Amino acid sequence: VTVCVPLGNNPEKNEALRGYGAELVEEGRDYDESVDVMLRIAREQDLVVAHSTNDARVVAGAATMSLEMLEQSGGLDAIVMAVGGGSQSVGALTVARQVAPRLEVYGAQAAGAPAIHDSWHARLPVRTERANTFAEGVATRQPYELTFATLCEGLAGFITVTDAELAETIRLLLKLTHNLVEGAGALGVAAALKLKDQLKGMRVGVVFSGGNLDTKVLQRVLNGDL
Repeated sequence: VTVCVPLGNNPEKNEALRGYGAELVEEGRDYDESVDVMLRIAREQDLVVAHSTNDARVVAGAATMSLEMLEQSGGLDAIVMAVGGGSQSVGALTVARQVAPRLEVYGAQAAGAPAIHDSWHARLPVRTERANTFAEGVATRQPYELTFATLCEGLAGFITVTDAELAETIRLLLKLTHNLVEGAGALGVAAALKLKDQLKGMRVGVVFSGGNLDTKVLQRVLNGDL
């Protein structure tokens, strides 16, 4: 497999990818430029594209997570999802349509990378020039064709969370649950805390979507520098 990542990507994540045998291509200033690199390489080398959002197979795989949550919990009233491209949220909405029509799905983005959040509220695609957040797992600059319409149709709400709030949530999760999550992994919990009045009395599922927090960023989080 060939994996494309932006320049300056999490070095420990890069090392792990190479350790699994992937050919790593470091090109582009952010996620969206790396996607363009991926598409170019796929054309040149006649490779199969596996897009993290614009791929129905990826969305279907993400949907199994919500299905398992519903099955193992005995039922939920709401799920709060981090949104980078929307595959997890659209997966949850797809499951809800089939097995839990009253389930409410809420989306959350980093305040420094709010393109899909802003697009959702405007009900039309909005592209930003930059994605400024340490939560690289959700650092996208535009909505995506396969997921945007479903997000607009199905999400019960969509909010943003600042990097400071994400860092505080990482510290909170370490203290209370002893789980180490990355910025994107803390996003669902941080958003649920901001939505606590709206979610009061409901059974809420939250996803820890990622634990790839590199050592330098972890030090900054623990020192209160983020």
